[in-house]
Amino acid sequence: MSTIPEKDLPPGRHRVLREHLMREINGETPPEPVRRIWRRPAFVAPVVAAALSVAVVIGASVTRDAASDGPPRPHSGASERPERRSSQSPAHLLERVAVAAAKLPTGVEGDEFVYTKTDNYHWKMDPEKTVGDCDRTLEGHAWGVRERWESVDGQHVGLSREHKTGGGVVERPIAKQLPGKHSINFYEQALELPTDTEGMHRWLYGLDPGEKPSGKRSADEAAFVKASGLLTGSLLPPKTAAAFYRAVAKIPGLIVLEGARDAAGRTGVAVAMDGVSAIGFGQGGEPRSELIFDQKTLAYMGQSTVNLSAPENRCQPLEAGDLVGSVAILERAVVDKKGERP
Repeated sequence: MSTIPEKDLPPGRHRVLREHLMREINGETPPEPVRRIWRRPAFVAPVVAAALSVAVVIGASVTRDAASDGPPRPHSGASERPERRSSQSPAHLLERVAVAAAKLPTGVEGDEFVYTKTDNYHWKMDPEKTVGDCDRTLEGHAWGVRERWESVDGQHVGLSREHKTGGGVVERPIAKQLPGKHSINFYEQALELPTDTEGMHRWLYGLDPGEKPSGKRSADEAAFVKASGLLTGSLLPPKTAAAFYRAVAKIPGLIVLEGARDAAGRTGVAVAMDGVSAIGFGQGGEPRSELIFDQKTLAYMGQSTVNLSAPENRCQPLEAGDLVGSVAILERAVVDKKGERP
């Protein structure tokens, strides 16, 4: 009987052949292999406004034997994420952004609607799914393209239209809104925010007039997360936006990154903070949150949270550079009625 030298076989293949041979000798029937689906993050080109009938799928499936050692690693985005530290200071960049924001048009009416189209991506925990002896898995999910029509004065019922990644559209009403105590729930409430830098800085830190920040890192991180939520969730009046960007520039610990990428695959320049997860992630690791702006127009593009650290063990699926979550603002404008696009 001829034999095939082990050196000509792929790694581990000779072991599989020996096991198969022993099953033949013992008359055993080999078990059907169990396979699991694992989604990995991948980046796509920007969504074209006219192609809203089908949402963009930002994920690809790969398979791996469940009997393998540990969960399969998702695709690492480290080589695909072109971020690089910029020599530009956060204060300089945000001043340029503030000047651009102050020039935006005004004249919004209370019975109009703020239209926002977003593309969303995130990792989520699924305790019901395990791989090997790992307690839980994390999987990448595209939330898909969403359109929202939110009442300018909060007193009109709005509309949410979600374009599912698998096809189909889900529409839900957006209820009338009351002013939030610690959040901005509609455009006219944003008109009540400070339009001076110091006042906006106090608002970000939750300080009373005359009170100074504690100087603690945790307070700076909380202010940055609050800024991320306001900027992503609300359209700001021009004067308010200008004060906002100048106030954010006063938060210690910021860096500027060139080539930051959002959920829609677009790249821009970002103001970022290491150690902060504006988009939640509970699997350990070292996060970094980024506020991304268009390189040319300086318009706000959205936010991303990136994992910075290598996995500590085989049960942690994210590599350094992988995208944890992202919200891409594809379009934002004021329209006359809900359901109407700019």
